[in-house]
Amino acid sequence: MGFTQQGEWHDHYARGGSFRALTDSERTVLRTALQPDSPAVALDVGCGLGELAFYLHELGYVVDAVDYAESAVELAAAQAPDDADVRFLLHDVEHDGFADLPHAAYDLVAFRLSYAFLKNRTWLVNRLREHLNPGGTVCIITPLADALPADRRDIALDEDEIALATAGWATADRFDADGMAVLVLRGPATGPVSFADKRRPPRVS
Repeated sequence: MGFTQQGEWHDHYARGGSFRALTDSERTVLRTALQPDSPAVALDVGCGLGELAFYLHELGYVVDAVDYAESAVELAAAQAPDDADVRFLLHDVEHDGFADLPHAAYDLVAFRLSYAFLKNRTWLVNRLREHLNPGGTVCIITPLADALPADRRDIALDEDEIALATAGWATADRFDADGMAVLVLRGPATGPVSFADKRRPPRVS
């Protein structure tokens, strides 16, 4: 079962816990779908120990990485290279004010293995949408409920939940990365959502 309380997450990281490492397949998808053409700023929500934040920085983003587990933020910050433009912050995106974030708007808001744990996903994404720069992107990386045992499906999204997450965007691209769905959402929808299901990661030459 997934953790539900802030203290559980703090204890998880404090005792040496972690989560599934970022895979080569994920890196390929993210590099192809998210690498910026110019300087850009990303918000990593539920950053854990910072692996995604560090990779986004490699891609060219300035990164604000937030988590509400104090131990995760402290451990991630301790691992950050001195020259990395990555800032780790203790912040609860569902309860703390958005004015407390370092940037007023972001080019990318990313959730890796964190979206399923949000209590009010639709409200939060709609709020974060207000803090996207024009042309900005929301990226959700999630396990799929159908691929997990019944007692672990609360850490994943099912197809109905994915449909809700992708509704209201001009484009919603879906990639498969080692059995996880990577959703890349862009632009407010002005008509029917254009949904592209890309089950295989793009080939990298």
